[in-house]
Amino acid sequence: MSLLRLSARISGVRAALFALCVAAGTVTGLAPGSASAASGDLPPMPGTVPVAGATITGEQWVTQRTVSLTVATPSFTAPAKVEVTLPTGYAADPTRRWPVTYFLVGTNGDQTNFRTTMNGESLTSSYPSIVVSPSASPLQGVIDTGDTIPGGNAGYWSDWYNNGAGGPPMYETFVTQQLISLIEANFRTVPDRAHRVVLGASMGGYGALMLAARHPDLFAATSSLSGAADSNWVPGAAVLSLSPALDLALPDSIYGPRVTNEIRWRGHNPTDLAGNLGSVDVQLYTGNGVPGAAELSDPTSPVGCVLESGIVNPETYSLHNRLLALGIPHTFTAYNWGCHTPAMFKQEITASLSRFTDRFSQGTSEPATFDYRSIEPEFKVFGWSVAADPNRALEFLDLHQASADGFTVTGSGTTRVTTPPLFHSSKAVTVVINGVPSSVVPDTDGRLTVVVGLGPADQDQQYSIGGATNLHTSVVRFTG
Repeated sequence: MSLLRLSARISGVRAALFALCVAAGTVTGLAPGSASAASGDLPPMPGTVPVAGATITGEQWVTQRTVSLTVATPSFTAPAKVEVTLPTGYAADPTRRWPVTYFLVGTNGDQTNFRTTMNGESLTSSYPSIVVSPSASPLQGVIDTGDTIPGGNAGYWSDWYNNGAGGPPMYETFVTQQLISLIEANFRTVPDRAHRVVLGASMGGYGALMLAARHPDLFAATSSLSGAADSNWVPGAAVLSLSPALDLALPDSIYGPRVTNEIRWRGHNPTDLAGNLGSVDVQLYTGNGVPGAAELSDPTSPVGCVLESGIVNPETYSLHNRLLALGIPHTFTAYNWGCHTPAMFKQEITASLSRFTDRFSQGTSEPATFDYRSIEPEFKVFGWSVAADPNRALEFLDLHQASADGFTVTGSGTTRVTTPPLFHSSKAVTVVINGVPSSVVPDTDGRLTVVVGLGPADQDQQYSIGGATNLHTSVVRFTG
């Protein structure tokens, strides 16, 4: 097939998806932006301190509380746009520091969505937090004529697989490794996990849950506003598969085709990662597909009701039931009304912000014991560093009951685990692996590195058709 015909086919899918999203009310960035506020009434511009991977190249006040940032980053092929809504009283008290709330938009939304479609400044008039809303549409697709066409927002807040090539767009990298640091360098934040939360609507709900599950050491709380919570649900998986067409990209650009890359799908799926949320305050919201009073006059309600009842509701229940099975406390609200519309999202935002406010006042400490699973060859979480066998095929590696007393690990191959600085004496520590003791000396920072054998390194990608996955479990205890 020629590139021209391929582009035409992608554009056709893109148009169909776009029409569905408009009808369902998920194209949330279409509301007109506010005119810039009068310059004489505005507070001073924030700083432009660069951080690794991100630099603020433009700033503009759009209201007295919201500033628009242009951010240069290698995570995307074009600058990212970010709106930062400051809390009431931010300018009046230059010594006060504030929590930060990250809002992730849904399909084809942009950085203005929270302020405009969601009426965010009104909803946060008494909310004691900075709100940061990044754009999810800096991707640009290139067709065979050489023209560059701005993409939509269909990234599911993930770093794209891109048929194995990787590279932009890298939404997860941008938020977790660049944007958080950039905001903390240029605004008066309380720069710790206890004062950092994330929520999102629709596809953004998937992103909020996914980022919190993959990075529970970054976020104290998360909330899914009628979000896609389980990509194992076939109708929702079909939407995720086709969504890259909105960016003029090939279907399955995000994680690869599920039939050959199911482990990548599961390694980002909130329901498969539910055990990682044990230390995160989780809120789940869903409507039931019956229009409420505020939705009766909304022309997008009919399709929005189908979307809410056919995809959002069952996926949210799936994650809810998984969290129940794991014994993980969470807030679950299934309204007796509600479709995939701004009216529903506003209701869910209001409830979410109320609970976030309580969490900020209570504070959140890092867990003394936690469970965590990941498909990444190397990862860090709560100060622990883990490196899987480099000869291992892609599969889950599970840490269970990781604490100062030890941990249990499940996977394959030779796995290296380094603790946080828990051992402040140069005295050797007795490490017991599956009942066999040995002596290990901590490094000068008090970290202990343990090499654990988990059988032969698997050569077949987990969940691959006809593949063999043989996971082994080792129990490691620290004594003396």
